[in-house]
Amino acid sequence: MGNEFRASLTALVVDLVAPVGGYYLLRACGVPPVWALLLSGLPPVLRVLYTARRRVDAMGLFVLAFLALGLVTTLMTGDARLMLVRTAWFSILAGGWLLAGLFVGRRPLTYTAARALLPGRGSRLDAAWAERPSFRRVWRTLAGVWGVGSLVHSGLSIAMAYTLPVDEVPALDTGLSIGFFVVLQVITQVLLLREGTLRQVLGATRRPSGT
Repeated sequence: MGNEFRASLTALVVDLVAPVGGYYLLRACGVPPVWALLLSGLPPVLRVLYTARRRVDAMGLFVLAFLALGLVTTLMTGDARLMLVRTAWFSILAGGWLLAGLFVGRRPLTYTAARALLPGRGSRLDAAWAERPSFRRVWRTLAGVWGVGSLVHSGLSIAMAYTLPVDEVPALDTGLSIGFFVVLQVITQVLLLREGTLRQVLGATRRPSGT
């Protein structure tokens, strides 16, 4: 559990805190917005590359290809606002992928992702999927919630990028991303708890009374 917490904390710092802090530090040093956005966006890319050196998968390659395409496009146009929305386009693809998974394939992507993250509970998850309609329904609901949430978040990010001053957007967009993630996580935990997944499948147990 400690290793998982440290990994999550590292990802949070590298993917959110470092880019925003780096951007404003570079701007304070007089670096133009495009180059400040480009340089401050390097920590997440380096983290993906570091992870990929141990295990190259399709998603990692997709992320790298997407970032490279955004980099080339931004350098060709010199448009800082285009760089501001690079993550929004990725969220649009992710949201569309989640929603498409409700109609294509046997199981929603939320379930597939959870099973990959919990290999030791795979048999429990598969048994619950086969036996409980409510279990199947909750994972389909979560795919819809995360898919729609990703699209709404992307729309708001793009609107901010093209209506607000460039220097205001990185901090506001990061706050928006954190807010959406927290809300979606709360919805996820509530739905899984109400369905019984956390207790029956993932092994969450209540404390005995009197302790």
